[in-house]
Amino acid sequence: MKIVVHIVVASAALLVVSSCAKPTTHRPMSSKTEIQREQQLQAQAAKSAPKNFNDKKKYSQEEVNHMAGRLGVISQPIEQASGALCMELTQGKANCTFNVVLDADKKGLNAHADGQNVVVYPAMIDFANNDSQLAFVIAHEFAHNIMGHMKALQRNVTIGALLGMAADIAVSSQGASTDGQFTQLGAQQGQLSYSSEFEHEADYVGLYILARAGFKLEDAPMFWREMSLAEPDAIYISTTHPNNPQRTIEMEKTVAEIRAKQKQGLPLLPNIRVKKS
Repeated sequence: MKIVVHIVVASAALLVVSSCAKPTTHRPMSSKTEIQREQQLQAQAAKSAPKNFNDKKKYSQEEVNHMAGRLGVISQPIEQASGALCMELTQGKANCTFNVVLDADKKGLNAHADGQNVVVYPAMIDFANNDSQLAFVIAHEFAHNIMGHMKALQRNVTIGALLGMAADIAVSSQGASTDGQFTQLGAQQGQLSYSSEFEHEADYVGLYILARAGFKLEDAPMFWREMSLAEPDAIYISTTHPNNPQRTIEMEKTVAEIRAKQKQGLPLLPNIRVKKS
């Protein structure tokens, strides 16, 4: 019976990965050697850096008001550029009206997209060293919305849960009780299958938004190096999000890709994968 269970589980896992929604862009990639080199640099910097950023800090109303003003000014050109890019990529078939919201009650060094809006936490605004880096954070989240990542993740979780349920049923038919564990594992596998790749894609598309909005691109890759000073674990750990060194390298390559297109007078559009017929 163990052999049957293992076959069912392995088959379900493969089906989850093969059935899940995937990124649609063709972005620059990094090598293992490049990542290891960048990891060493970021690890060395993190050792000597003072870890004094408090992402649980309580901000006064005056500070929150100042952050809201800064966010409003920076987000306006990003909103316009995101909407225009969305219209081009979806050929006007999607709702491309996006909003930026400051959630003053949230703690932590974070921002997130919900499929339509972008929510930024006060600590993230406080952390961003310059306007270009804060603009990148906003553009990255808008890229999630444009590329439909929230819907894709929801679909992947559903597919994973259904395939896991099939595994539960198959195992139960052999006289064993799983208590729905494979359903839960399937949902988790569905969430993890491409969530890291979606983050890379949001970095990639986000840089195109940044360029179209007129912000300096070269500051954006430095954002992940600075994040590694505040959160050193992200130098190596990669689960739902890729590690910071890989993101840094691939963003630098994306900046070079965009600069080359600008020099050649080409449209600033991310490279989309050609579907195989």
